[in-house]
Amino acid sequence: MSERSDRVDDLGRAYAGSQLQLQIWVNRQPDELSRRVVDALPSLASLNPRLRWVSPLETEKFVEYQDHAFLRALELESLDPQLKRFWPRGGPVWDALAAVEIGGDPAARGVILVEAKSYPAEIYGGGCQASPRSRKKIETALRKTKNWLGVPEDIDWTGPLYQSANRFAHLYFFREEVGIPAWLVNVYSLDNPDSPTTREEWRVGLRQVKAELGLANIDVPHAAELFLEARKRRELVGERSAVGNYIALAALAAVALAVLTAGAWYARRRWLG
Repeated sequence: MSERSDRVDDLGRAYAGSQLQLQIWVNRQPDELSRRVVDALPSLASLNPRLRWVSPLETEKFVEYQDHAFLRALELESLDPQLKRFWPRGGPVWDALAAVEIGGDPAARGVILVEAKSYPAEIYGGGCQASPRSRKKIETALRKTKNWLGVPEDIDWTGPLYQSANRFAHLYFFREEVGIPAWLVNVYSLDNPDSPTTREEWRVGLRQVKAELGLANIDVPHAAELFLEARKRRELVGERSAVGNYIALAALAAVALAVLTAGAWYARRRWLG
């Protein structure tokens, strides 16, 4: 599970960025989010799916999962040994996860893996920082994924775009290593107040990202880009109206007056008695 930080309040509610946007969509607009995800993924839409979002949930303080915890959230704990063989501990922290019921059959299940960003530069990072032993396992997994997608092996996936690469690797893990229907959704915020990005700016930025990953002319199967309009934080935390604030202040003033009156009465009795 991801750690609490100064990016969230004591209830786990993010203050800004793509983390806040997904918290709002998953917890305040889950049906609309599900509809848009299905619409963006033809291979999913054809299966008459029903999505159940399992993170980040308000009831769990919006925790985001990784490693065994993300499998547990998806009720796929039995895959833990296979995941450990495929990828070392400290894998991706998923921005959102959904369990998929396929064709109305509760036994037929799949998963939605979500990565979210607010602006193109956020896609880039410091690259793979794993230990030599872990890095060997990671490079094997990335090589398998590149072969699956038809990406030349000499394209470096452990550099600044390592985060994107390891998300594709986990899509490969579910689809090819364990045979679980899985879909990867990259969510991009439109006109987020913290870092306003237009659809055109995303188009230019993503074109560069795909070129660097060796995916310029490759459509990643069972993956989609989803552009979501930025929403305001008050939709998540709520806000009191001006009348509500006035009533709250009035009530607080009344309590303070009552305390002062009681204190004066008690002091007068002690002075008289």
